[in-house]
Amino acid sequence: MAFQDIAGNSRVKKILKLALERQRVPNSMLFCGPEGVGKRKAAFVMAKALNCLNKRNDACDECENCRAIDNESFPDVLVIDVKDLKVKQNSRQGESEPDETDDGKTNRDTIGIGAMRGLKGIVYLRPMLGRKRVFIINEAEKMTDDAANSHLKILEEPPLFSHIILISHNPALLLPTIKSRCQTLNFLPVAKEEIEQALRERGFEDEKARIMALLVHGNLEQAISQDWDAIQQKREVAWGLFRALIGKEETSLFLEKYAFKPRKVIKEDLEQTLELFSSFCRDFVLMKENGDPRLLFNPDYEPRLRESEPLLGFEQALKFLALIDLARASIDQHLNMSLLVSSFYSQVTG
Repeated sequence: MAFQDIAGNSRVKKILKLALERQRVPNSMLFCGPEGVGKRKAAFVMAKALNCLNKRNDACDECENCRAIDNESFPDVLVIDVKDLKVKQNSRQGESEPDETDDGKTNRDTIGIGAMRGLKGIVYLRPMLGRKRVFIINEAEKMTDDAANSHLKILEEPPLFSHIILISHNPALLLPTIKSRCQTLNFLPVAKEEIEQALRERGFEDEKARIMALLVHGNLEQAISQDWDAIQQKREVAWGLFRALIGKEETSLFLEKYAFKPRKVIKEDLEQTLELFSSFCRDFVLMKENGDPRLLFNPDYEPRLRESEPLLGFEQALKFLALIDLARASIDQHLNMSLLVSSFYSQVTG
């Protein structure tokens, strides 16, 4: 995989390639942004590019070093991952102690002091095979305070031949002293059009690619792993709720599903439902303007949409769409999801 194989975030990729070209890659970097937007892939491309035998600003994917890194058999590229909480190195050099909490108990949900001790023991060793040593810390926000403070000492005086890449989808949980010593690169959600294109390149039909791209909020990895049957079921449920709201029949179904449940239980499902509501509304607007049916977001729902079209006038559809967009934008800002859902419901049905 090279930079061109990572969808989206062209600005970040340009910055990284320019740093490689000028041989001015920071020794400490923080890749932050939502899950599934290519942060981890970009970190591995950087590791390959720093050691590539054929290119200066990218990975060639063909040389011995690039292939070894892809196969996780390159001793100078190491990963600390919260899933196994140890420095991964296929040559078995430098494995760390099990991670521990402050009371000495093993904790499988954090990156503890043991992992940092393992990293500290090898970060100052010169590369074995490559030009640079690259250490990738995945889910860096899960470092304990002791681990972060130990890591801070490495960041203060990193060796010139070592690069440390922290990956985090919640950088607010990192110590300010850690962030201040890293060059931060913000990864954005992948655009729907780019997700559609990536899915088509993987063999998905146009219709499926368009619908799947709607539901993942810029998370390409989630889009790739989506089960089509599960998506169809979500669409059926969303259509039933949407049809009830615009038909003024059993409108309480929406409240029953979302108004009285904890935020963590409903957040993702509500986001996807509102995204589908938006697609239905946009299809109504397209039909009322006599647009090309090939542009429908839900072409397989066209008979249902046309049957229900009289229930929602043009101005009503635009108002409904505006309320949906407002609710979607407010989800991350509202801790009280019941209030958000109730407010949306009252405005839609009022």
